[in-house]
Amino acid sequence: MKHLMITSIILLAGVSGEAMAGCAANAKVTGSALSTLFTGSTVCATRGTEKWQEQHRSGGALWDYKKGPTDKVDPSKQVGTWSIVGNNITHSYTGGASYTYSVHGPNGGPYSFCTGSTEVVSGASITGGLTSCL
Repeated sequence: MKHLMITSIILLAGVSGEAMAGCAANAKVTGSALSTLFTGSTVCATRGTEKWQEQHRSGGALWDYKKGPTDKVDPSKQVGTWSIVGNNITHSYTGGASYTYSVHGPNGGPYSFCTGSTEVVSGASITGGLTSCL
């Protein structure tokens, strides 16, 4: 039983370390670089089975690209707003949910979105332009 408990603790520490790696190991994007990175860009990210194609339009409008602006079934639409507060980005979705992240990664990505030292999203790319991720 003691061996199982020690093994579990070691495994948990390893998983926690991986989750923190993107936050602690990569430089935090701050100041004007954060604004430049997001303004007029599309964030392409996945977490599990969820996929995002979120356009950060100037003026703070946050749009979900979906299948594109001309698709008759699932067109692009505004889903909320985005803003930069201090050195973090906040996404406020229509209906009330808001999420604030620090953004970490090398110039050009990939980027990690973190809450404190917890990596929430890893491997995100940020394109210059309001385009599709595909």
